[in-house]
Amino acid sequence: MIYLYDTAIAKNLSDSIRASSGMTDVVKVIDKAGMIQLIAQIKEDQINFPLICLTRHSDTPLDTDRANFTRIHKGVAASYDPDTHNIYYEKSIPIKLEYDLTILGTTVADVDELLREVMFKYTNMYFLDIDLPYEAKRKMRFGVVISGDATRNSGSFEYLSSGALYEAVIPLRCEGAVLVHYTPKHIERMILDNNVGIEDPKPNLK
Repeated sequence: MIYLYDTAIAKNLSDSIRASSGMTDVVKVIDKAGMIQLIAQIKEDQINFPLICLTRHSDTPLDTDRANFTRIHKGVAASYDPDTHNIYYEKSIPIKLEYDLTILGTTVADVDELLREVMFKYTNMYFLDIDLPYEAKRKMRFGVVISGDATRNSGSFEYLSSGALYEAVIPLRCEGAVLVHYTPKHIERMILDNNVGIEDPKPNLK
């Protein structure tokens, strides 16, 4: 399920950059292993710059500040399916999701402009929705915010064409991220027989 958060952040960021600058295929979601492959492609001159890479931290600890015993172990009624007459109980585990958003460019100007876009976008909490592909079929809302200072590592990657790549890294944090699981409970229909008589509780003393 965590990949849904990755995809939502990357797609939204890509759409906003495309709308403001006209650039396409700027944002990629990669992991640590993907970063190694990216470096190999850079050396072979197979990538167009500038480029934004969204890398999720490998650990996803439980967010104890938001943990709720009932939601984790029992769940709460989240949705009703009128076709199957099932109520779906949603169990949710709050987690901490953190990312490194890396901007790579062949010029300082490109990196500066993208850094400006990202800083303004995420300085205040930016809210996104994900569509859950599970039984409940509902949307879930979460926030994205900058969690620390941007760092620059100019020239940390060797680049064959220009000699160096300029790099800026921005830490991001998700607010409201959870893992969910659904348990169905079928509602039984009860049909009352209107022809059943009701006896008088008082005895006939005649």
